[in-house]
Amino acid sequence: MLHDNIIILITIAVVGLLALIGSHIISQREQHARSQAARVKWLGQQAEHGINALGILRACSCKPEIIERIESHVAGLISEMATLTPDNPLLSTLNSQKQSADRATAAAAALNSDRAIKRASIFINYARELLTEMAQNKSLPPALAKSYAKELHWLNVSIIATAHLTQGQKSLGLQDKPAALSHLKHAKAVLTRAMVPQQFKQERLTQIQTLLDSLEPRPQRSDGVLADNLDAYFKDH
Repeated sequence: MLHDNIIILITIAVVGLLALIGSHIISQREQHARSQAARVKWLGQQAEHGINALGILRACSCKPEIIERIESHVAGLISEMATLTPDNPLLSTLNSQKQSADRATAAAAALNSDRAIKRASIFINYARELLTEMAQNKSLPPALAKSYAKELHWLNVSIIATAHLTQGQKSLGLQDKPAALSHLKHAKAVLTRAMVPQQFKQERLTQIQTLLDSLEPRPQRSDGVLADNLDAYFKDH
């Protein structure tokens, strides 16, 4: 009787242990599936952002070596995604978007609206952040990442200023003085605040100031009350 009870207890213990092991395996698989799904989703989002950034950079005539670095990073994201989920329909969408980005031109960018300018600025800044992350992950030398970040900062400033200058000139041609002033002042402010060497921006600042002076002539400087009083004094004496 005792022997039978021991066998029953051992059997129950084994069954319980097997149940725990099975539950653990199922839990691990579910956790792995969730982690993989989250990773694939992140890869897809980052790849799409990178592709959009590539399209903007190409359209804005960014340095080829910067484009190559980001292109290589995007290719790695898509490759990992293909390894994890080979049949994922998003892969064909990303590849199609990548082909469109590869054909991007200045005409395609068409930075002729505030919305288009803002979108371009967002993705240029994204590219700067991406290069910083690449340096932190040791996939890009820090000094090179810093140099590229400066290039992208000036590119961002340049496209915003140029777009507003162009719109200001168009408004000027349409005799829309308020709109022209608004765009030209915005362009001047962006260039003035830019943390770049003065020689990078001086020519454009001079061009913008000339247009502003044609719309709002700067008043002639007065010699002041003291000078007027002195003139009057010498005339009387």
